[in-house]
Amino acid sequence: MSPFVYPRSARPDADTVRVGDLPIRRVPVIPAHLSMGAARKVAQLKQVSLLLVERDDQIVGTIDERALAADHDLTAVAAAMRPLAHWLRPATPASEAREQFIRARAAILPVIAGGFILGAVTRSDVERARA
Repeated sequence: MSPFVYPRSARPDADTVRVGDLPIRRVPVIPAHLSMGAARKVAQLKQVSLLLVERDDQIVGTIDERALAADHDLTAVAAAMRPLAHWLRPATPASEAREQFIRARAAILPVIAGGFILGAVTRSDVERARA
Protein backbone atom coordinates (compact mmCIF):
# COMPACT_ATOMS: atom_id res chain seq x y z
CA MET A 1 0.00 0.00 0.00
CA SER A 2 1.28 3.46 -0.90
CA PRO A 3 2.09 5.80 1.98
CA PHE A 4 -0.04 8.44 0.24
CA VAL A 5 -3.25 6.42 0.10
CA TYR A 6 -5.58 6.76 3.07
CA PRO A 7 -8.26 4.26 4.07
CA ARG A 8 -11.70 5.15 2.69
CA SER A 9 -13.29 4.80 6.10
CA ALA A 10 -11.26 7.66 7.56
CA ARG A 11 -13.27 10.85 7.78
CA PRO A 12 -11.36 13.84 6.40
CA ASP A 13 -10.45 16.46 8.96
CA ALA A 14 -11.42 20.11 8.55
CA ASP A 15 -8.17 20.97 6.77
CA THR A 16 -8.73 18.43 4.01
CA VAL A 17 -11.94 20.20 3.03
CA ARG A 18 -10.96 22.93 0.63
CA VAL A 19 -12.81 25.93 -0.81
CA GLY A 20 -12.94 24.19 -4.20
CA ASP A 21 -14.98 21.37 -2.59
CA LEU A 22 -17.72 23.81 -1.54
CA PRO A 23 -20.57 25.21 -3.64
CA ILE A 24 -19.23 28.13 -5.67
CA ARG A 25 -21.90 30.68 -6.56
CA ARG A 26 -21.93 32.92 -9.60
CA VAL A 27 -21.33 36.60 -8.91
CA PRO A 28 -22.65 39.34 -11.18
CA VAL A 29 -20.20 41.99 -12.41
CA ILE A 30 -21.42 45.58 -12.62
CA PRO A 31 -19.72 48.69 -14.02
CA ALA A 32 -18.33 51.21 -11.54
CA HIS A 33 -20.36 54.08 -13.03
CA LEU A 34 -23.75 52.56 -12.08
CA SER A 35 -25.76 54.00 -9.21
CA MET A 36 -26.36 52.07 -6.02
CA GLY A 37 -30.06 51.98 -6.93
CA ALA A 38 -29.17 50.06 -10.10
CA ALA A 39 -26.76 47.82 -8.17
CA ARG A 40 -29.55 46.98 -5.70
CA LYS A 41 -31.82 45.99 -8.58
CA VAL A 42 -29.16 43.69 -10.06
CA ALA A 43 -28.56 42.07 -6.65
CA GLN A 44 -32.29 41.62 -6.15
CA LEU A 45 -32.85 40.11 -9.61
CA LYS A 46 -29.90 37.74 -9.25
CA GLN A 47 -30.72 37.02 -5.58
CA VAL A 48 -27.14 37.66 -4.42
CA SER A 49 -25.51 39.62 -1.61
CA LEU A 50 -22.20 40.31 -3.40
CA LEU A 51 -21.49 42.16 -6.63
CA LEU A 52 -18.12 42.56 -8.31
CA VAL A 53 -17.27 46.02 -9.64
CA GLU A 54 -15.54 46.45 -12.99
CA ARG A 55 -13.70 49.48 -14.34
CA ASP A 56 -11.65 49.50 -17.58
CA ASP A 57 -12.09 45.73 -18.02
CA GLN A 58 -10.67 44.96 -14.57
CA ILE A 59 -12.36 43.85 -11.36
CA VAL A 60 -11.55 46.62 -8.90
CA GLY A 61 -13.84 46.01 -5.95
CA THR A 62 -16.94 44.56 -4.38
CA ILE A 63 -20.33 45.76 -3.23
CA ASP A 64 -21.51 43.66 -0.30
CA GLU A 65 -24.80 43.43 1.55
CA ARG A 66 -23.82 46.24 3.94
CA ALA A 67 -23.27 48.69 1.08
CA LEU A 68 -26.43 47.48 -0.66
CA ALA A 69 -28.44 48.20 2.49
CA ALA A 70 -26.79 51.46 3.53
CA ASP A 71 -25.89 53.64 0.57
CA HIS A 72 -28.25 56.11 -1.08
CA ASP A 73 -29.76 55.16 -4.47
CA LEU A 74 -27.94 57.98 -6.29
CA THR A 75 -24.50 57.16 -4.84
CA ALA A 76 -22.12 55.87 -7.51
CA VAL A 77 -21.03 52.26 -7.13
CA ALA A 78 -17.40 53.43 -7.42
CA ALA A 79 -17.87 55.55 -4.27
CA ALA A 80 -19.52 52.76 -2.27
CA MET A 81 -17.38 49.79 -3.28
CA ARG A 82 -14.68 48.19 -1.18
CA PRO A 83 -11.39 47.51 -2.97
CA LEU A 84 -10.88 43.84 -3.77
CA ALA A 85 -8.61 43.06 -0.82
CA HIS A 86 -9.87 39.64 0.35
CA TRP A 87 -10.43 36.53 -1.73
CA LEU A 88 -10.06 32.78 -1.56
CA ARG A 89 -8.43 30.20 -3.81
CA PRO A 90 -9.91 26.75 -4.55
CA ALA A 91 -7.00 25.06 -2.70
CA THR A 92 -7.49 27.12 0.47
CA PRO A 93 -8.29 24.84 3.45
CA ALA A 94 -11.65 25.47 5.11
CA SER A 95 -9.99 26.48 8.40
CA GLU A 96 -7.89 29.12 6.62
CA ALA A 97 -10.97 30.31 4.68
CA ARG A 98 -12.78 30.81 7.99
CA GLU A 99 -9.94 33.02 9.21
CA GLN A 100 -10.15 35.05 5.99
CA PHE A 101 -13.88 35.57 6.52
CA ILE A 102 -13.24 36.79 10.06
CA ARG A 103 -10.49 39.21 8.94
CA ALA A 104 -12.63 40.52 6.08
CA ARG A 105 -15.77 40.75 8.25
CA ALA A 106 -17.63 39.31 5.28
CA ALA A 107 -20.42 36.82 4.72
CA ILE A 108 -19.29 35.98 1.19
CA LEU A 109 -15.90 36.13 -0.58
CA PRO A 110 -14.85 35.70 -4.20
CA VAL A 111 -12.90 32.61 -5.30
CA ILE A 112 -10.02 33.33 -7.68
CA ALA A 113 -7.81 30.91 -9.64
CA GLY A 114 -5.20 31.82 -12.22
CA GLY A 115 -6.39 35.40 -12.45
CA PHE A 116 -10.00 34.36 -13.11
CA ILE A 117 -12.92 34.80 -10.76
CA LEU A 118 -14.69 31.46 -10.44
CA GLY A 119 -17.52 32.75 -8.25
CA ALA A 120 -17.97 33.16 -4.52
CA VAL A 121 -18.27 31.06 -1.36
CA THR A 122 -20.33 31.94 1.70
CA ARG A 123 -19.07 31.84 5.26
CA SER A 124 -21.98 29.60 6.22
CA ASP A 125 -20.82 26.99 3.67
CA VAL A 126 -17.32 27.10 5.16
CA GLU A 127 -18.71 26.75 8.69
CA ARG A 128 -20.87 23.78 7.67
CA ALA A 129 -17.89 22.08 6.02
CA ARG A 130 -15.85 22.44 9.19
CA ALA A 131 -18.60 20.98 11.43
